Amino acid sequence: MTERRNLLLLCCSLVVGVSLFEVVVRASPFDYNLSPNWRYQPILGWSQVPSASYDFTLNGRAVHVSFNALGFRDREHQHRKPKGVKRVVVIGDSFCEAVQVNYEETFQQQLEKLLNQDGSEHWEVINLGVGDFGTAQEYIALREYGLAFDPDVVIQEVFPLNDICNNAIGMYDMCRSNNDLYRPYFVESHGQLQQTSSYPVAAYLRRHLVTYHVLEYWLLRLLSPNPQRPDDRGRAAYLRRNGFPTLDPLLFTYVADSSQQPRVVAEGWHITERLLEETVRMTRQRGIAYLAFVVPFEVQLGPKWEWFASQQPPPRMDRYYPERRLSLVFKRLGVPSVMLMDAFQPYSSEVLPYIDGHLSPAGHRRTAEALYGTLVASGIAGQQPRGTPVSHHS
Repeated sequence: MTERRNLLLLCCSLVVGVSLFEVVVRASPFDYNLSPNWRYQPILGWSQVPSASYDFTLNGRAVHVSFNALGFRDREHQHRKPKGVKRVVVIGDSFCEAVQVNYEETFQQQLEKLLNQDGSEHWEVINLGVGDFGTAQEYIALREYGLAFDPDVVIQEVFPLNDICNNAIGMYDMCRSNNDLYRPYFVESHGQLQQTSSYPVAAYLRRHLVTYHVLEYWLLRLLSPNPQRPDDRGRAAYLRRNGFPTLDPLLFTYVADSSQQPRVVAEGWHITERLLEETVRMTRQRGIAYLAFVVPFEVQLGPKWEWFASQQPPPRMDRYYPERRLSLVFKRLGVPSVMLMDAFQPYSSEVLPYIDGHLSPAGHRRTAEALYGTLVASGIAGQQPRGTPVSHHS
């Protein structure tokens, strides 16, 4: 009897202790953000820190970064679309987050100016892009947040170098990301996509208990290696055990020979294409126009590719494989697309080098011009002024 009472008292004490900790953490300004930019978010895995802002200097340039109340790098937008306004919702990853440049320099803001330049139409461009997102999170962001803005157009950004790996649950913890633990995934079952996570029980506890999330956060900080470290020998051994003895998993995006693609890479491509199909289907059902654009890996653009590729172990990489494959996907789906590899080539001296692996102000400007030209050529937006370049694949 005494042992049972002591056990009951211990359980009650634990419940009370956890409950008190929950109350204290929820009420306090305690910082357990995933990074200066990102905070855990139960629907998306993470978002940018809502209503936060900061200033920093990058490559000698002052950059101001701020996020709106929903946790996206954008100004505030009311959900109800004003009368006479047309809206573009942009979904993507860090190339849309664009913390390397000032807000007015982003392609979203420059596209908005191009759409409004002749005064015949009034457009708003709404950004839902968050760094390190995969196609799965972009789909969820559109479904859970973007559709509420009643968009006329959805523009989706694809960055093959990361996205294929980020979308494959079989490549969990192989993509040089600190965020895979929080990442929602989709798997295919009987022809249907089903949402899941790498550790469903942990994901459930994280969503419902701040106590669990805080303890997990600090344990990971203390015990986990940094996946970004290029000299991490433990990573190389981990990859060998998981079927990647030579080429880095991210670079398998550029291996065109399907017989040389590991099974999980092929699955990543398949799930990516299925997610793009579902996104197009979702927009088409609602009468929303859809446009995709594909951002190239920086070394694809300049003269360094041949040297870079020659330094990698086998199998052989194909510089143009991701763009070719994705072009065929969008053509099959009957939607317009922009391959920035093509759009950037005439202006490579402007758009290169990238800034911290992301678009420079010139890169954002050329992106906006290519998107605008394709929107016009596809009949989605108004008249194209003389001199605006058009780069699209239908």
